[in-house]
Amino acid sequence: MNNLISVCIATYKRPLLLEKLLVSLLNQKNIDEYNLEIIVVDNDPNRTAEPVIKKFKELIISNSRYSIKYDMQPEKNIALTRNRTVELATGNYLYFIDDDEYADEYCLCNHLKVMKEFNADVTFGNVLPYFEDKTPEFIKNAKPYFRENSPDGNDSNYFITGNTMLNLKSIPKKIISFNYEYGITGGSDHYFFSSLKNKGYKFISASSSIATEFIPSGRANLSWLVKRVFRTGNNFTRTLIKNTDNYFHRFLISIQQLLVGLIQFLISIILSGGFLLFDKRKSLNWFLKAISNLGKPFAVLGIYPKEYKK
Repeated sequence: MNNLISVCIATYKRPLLLEKLLVSLLNQKNIDEYNLEIIVVDNDPNRTAEPVIKKFKELIISNSRYSIKYDMQPEKNIALTRNRTVELATGNYLYFIDDDEYADEYCLCNHLKVMKEFNADVTFGNVLPYFEDKTPEFIKNAKPYFRENSPDGNDSNYFITGNTMLNLKSIPKKIISFNYEYGITGGSDHYFFSSLKNKGYKFISASSSIATEFIPSGRANLSWLVKRVFRTGNNFTRTLIKNTDNYFHRFLISIQQLLVGLIQFLISIILSGGFLLFDKRKSLNWFLKAISNLGKPFAVLGIYPKEYKK
């Protein structure tokens, strides 16, 4: 079908958030000429998402524009779970959104508008954080919770699956695959989109397409931020090396990332200390930048932290 959007959702033990996401998809506006095929793949062998799916099926029973598919992928691996959503998709647009996000009512409409206007192969929307009430202000302002998206139509440098649309009229579905090796460490989306970008596909920012991500108290703290930014820097260098086929070039990139990572770590630590007394927000963000840079030499050494525990 020419106007079918396949919404791909990998989920794990977040039934309440998943329900909020599904309702937000049901409330999309200005897409009357499109049908939505919602695909939910559960990475929990206990199938905690299944009751939510059954409830949602009752909501859409009289709406022929919506359909939903549910499956369970038992191995704890986010890459395999995402791949299963793609396998089940039959639309000519793929829309990825995380199970702790929900879409603004014009989210899909704006993705499609930007994709058409700028002849994009992939559009990356904006994701705004939503915190619990008692979250400290300096934590709320930490950069890792925000995308620094440029305006609609500009090139995008955000290679992640949350609030992202792919045009399967230009991208063959057979090349859409998330690497199993990143399934526990995280970063399979960054690796996939980096590889896709290297093939010459056009990545465009769609900042007007807004999704909101819930940040629970367990992720609104310095400990979580440190782990997150370390993985980000680690995955950046890991992907950079992995995407280089020439062994000599791979060696040069490894040396460069090792040295640059350490130098940037030291500079960022100094700047963090300099801001500590009079600007706590800037001090925190420079500290997190330092930790992100520290992840780079660890990637060169083949040390990859695990984001998803087995």
